[in-house]
Amino acid sequence: MSLYSAMRSGVSGMSAQSSRLAAISDNISNSQTVGYKRATVDFSTLVTSPGSRSTYTASGVQSATHYQMQQDGTILGTSSSTDMAISGNGFFVVGNTASGTPQYSLTRAGSFLPDEAGFLRNNAGQYLEAWKLNPDGTMPNVSTSRFDDLQSVNVGNLVYGGSKTTQMDFSGNLPAQAATGDSFTSSPTFYDGLGNPLDLSMTWTKAAGPNQWTLTAAGPTGYTVTGAPVTLTFAATGPYAGKPVDGAGLPLDPMPGLTVTSPATPTADSFTMSLGNLTQLNGDYVPTVTGDGAKVGQVTSVDIDDSGKLWVMYDNGARQGLYQIPIATVTNPDGLVAQDGNTYTLGADTGTLTLGAGKRGGAGSVVGSALEQSNVDIATELVSLIETQRAYSSSATLVRTADEMVEETTRLKR
Repeated sequence: MSLYSAMRSGVSGMSAQSSRLAAISDNISNSQTVGYKRATVDFSTLVTSPGSRSTYTASGVQSATHYQMQQDGTILGTSSSTDMAISGNGFFVVGNTASGTPQYSLTRAGSFLPDEAGFLRNNAGQYLEAWKLNPDGTMPNVSTSRFDDLQSVNVGNLVYGGSKTTQMDFSGNLPAQAATGDSFTSSPTFYDGLGNPLDLSMTWTKAAGPNQWTLTAAGPTGYTVTGAPVTLTFAATGPYAGKPVDGAGLPLDPMPGLTVTSPATPTADSFTMSLGNLTQLNGDYVPTVTGDGAKVGQVTSVDIDDSGKLWVMYDNGARQGLYQIPIATVTNPDGLVAQDGNTYTLGADTGTLTLGAGKRGGAGSVVGSALEQSNVDIATELVSLIETQRAYSSSATLVRTADEMVEETTRLKR
């Protein structure tokens, strides 16, 4: 009977609008949730075959909920160096290790803070997962289609063990106006194999010969310096004036260097101090020494670049890449299954999972010290709320009217 089908259709309308109201409620309550994706409810018709061409049988409406995964929220900067956002496609991988076996899920919420053990964890208690880099900062051989090689990111209690000096370079100006016998000393710092800072004494003395300088050098106790003393002659006129030249007046090539060798404990280390851009011009003694190596240091800050590589900075000035945070992309983001904690798990309709660095293979770039805001627009939700209320009220009126008509039909037999 068409009358009863009209009542069923009204009930299905009320049910569908109830689902839409629930989605609007979630959207409004999560309008300030980092990385939240707006839920929408789509309606589609239900059609049943009528028993007769002369009558119409109402079928009603059905609802389906999905999240607007493809719509990004606004990215806002924060003061936390461990916050991060994704500009473009992709998700962070988080794991719940409470049960011992990691349960991996995906999220756009990049608010992470170190816990008491130094692991980066979000507000839902899930840990940021990444690939641990090799000691030299290179990527190991990892799977880009499974979570197997991931491990929780830890930035606590890190100590930089220091690195020895392998090369140094001395450049600068020697004052042309200096008198014979005048000397100038520099004490550049280098580092041994344990990261201990040591000084190398280098003295430039104006020789008796015209425009000649003699370099002497001495290392710390137990160290030997070969290649010194060395005497350089500088051109006074011509196209190479102020530059070190050979006996033919041509630029000195190659430039001499010093070799600094440590005591044998048990194996001697050595490095080369090269003489670079040297000049003899009228002016001050201006030495410049560059080299590698660093002392032992503690972590001072964390930095995340746009590819998702996590760097740690130490108080000795060293910078070291520790983790590569992968950006997970899937063929069909709308096929992800929503879970607690603003996370998603892979579903039957998700498609292929791919893990990789940011800005590669369709993955978005990582923005450090920033968070992606919810993509909910309050004004839109309030308009939808009014529409839902009116539609629900109309469906209820339809049910009430159909009920009155059924009652009227019932009274006909009295």
